[in-house]
Amino acid sequence: MAKRLTYPELKFAFHTVENLRDRLEWYVNIRWIALFGILASIPIGQEMLHFELAYSQIILIASLLISINILYTFLIRFINYQHEIQELAFAEFQILFDLLIISFLVHYAGGIDNPFFFIYIIQVIFSGILFPSAALSYFNALVAAFLLTIWTLLEYFGLVEQYTLGHEPVHPNIVLTSLIAFYVTTFAGVYIINHFMLNYRALKRVIDEKNRLLEQAMLERNKLFRFTAHEIKSPITTIKSTLRVVRKLYEKELKMEINDMISRAESRSDQVLDMVNEMIDITQYHLATEKPQLQSVDLETWLDQLIKQQQSYAYSKSIVLTLNPVKEKINVGIDKTGMEKVFNNLLSNALRYTPAGGKVLISPFQTGGTFGFSVRDTGIGIPAEELKNIFDEFYRGTQAKEMEKLGTGLGLNLANEIVKKYNGNIRIESEPGKGSCFTVELPFPEDESIRE
Repeated sequence: MAKRLTYPELKFAFHTVENLRDRLEWYVNIRWIALFGILASIPIGQEMLHFELAYSQIILIASLLISINILYTFLIRFINYQHEIQELAFAEFQILFDLLIISFLVHYAGGIDNPFFFIYIIQVIFSGILFPSAALSYFNALVAAFLLTIWTLLEYFGLVEQYTLGHEPVHPNIVLTSLIAFYVTTFAGVYIINHFMLNYRALKRVIDEKNRLLEQAMLERNKLFRFTAHEIKSPITTIKSTLRVVRKLYEKELKMEINDMISRAESRSDQVLDMVNEMIDITQYHLATEKPQLQSVDLETWLDQLIKQQQSYAYSKSIVLTLNPVKEKINVGIDKTGMEKVFNNLLSNALRYTPAGGKVLISPFQTGGTFGFSVRDTGIGIPAEELKNIFDEFYRGTQAKEMEKLGTGLGLNLANEIVKKYNGNIRIESEPGKGSCFTVELPFPEDESIRE
């Protein structure tokens, strides 16, 4: 059976001082809305409903509250606290001061005769949400009940001037019933909100712990992944070098069958080495070991240089590899190392899974605040039911496995990770037997000097 968490165990419901600061800033913004409501209600009550209330005093209190809220705004934005205790103490001060201000507003706006005296409950509910202990919530509820009761008694016994919505004093039965209704509603609300927040914070703590363990497991997995890839890379490189030496030294003495076996071994070594490099690349991005460096490039020229590197492979398969020219130059700032991996992966996949005699078209583009490129092929295509998994780790489509036995399923995942790192996205359109089109779209960097 799960252990029930108590308030002392929960500590604070916020990860950082900044999170708590955001909630206090939200509280200040809510106060601006309340101030607008107070000022808007004055002409309504005075001109439309003809209530005889202390409008000048209400305006004075609203003016005071505006000044105080400006001070709160300054403190929240420019004074840096170092601990949650300081932020919570500031919040409690605001709540108590607001309760005091509300008591004067309620008095000048009709007292217990005005049903808006229930506005006290807003502060009580906020304290229940904000504070990790129920004690402060009940304390604030007691303060609200005490202030309303004191003002009501002072008005009833004529110790202060009484303002009512009607023209006659409030009947004692109405006073008693309203106070009892306020007490029951307030303390029942405190109980409900504290019970809810207790369960919420307990659940939040469990979720946070699970997330921490998951992040730790992912980190350990990536470290192991990268270590294994590095350990494999060295012997594969050695095997490849050995095969190259054997071919060079004994090329004239080797039979055709043996020479063919060495060629296939070299080819497989290259494929395994590519797989290992992909494994290393993906862990580097997961572990954030590479720091991106943006460089200004002419997009069409940059793509043309990368295309030429794979042109020979296209020739060997009789594939027409074309770059679609643009009308105007597209100067962009990119991380060349990362984006080269993205483009090379998409282009190599297009060439690999396009049968001999097919076509691959590369099209750079610029639209508004974004730029990118598309890689369109006339290859085997991807079934619709597999598209949703195409960027998952280790995933390879059914037709891709049939056409190419060797592969990690990491290439598209790596490309997607890199593009997302720059707030971009990869779109895919595909139809089995008719080919695929991968489109990479990226936002222009905020630093305009990079583009220029």
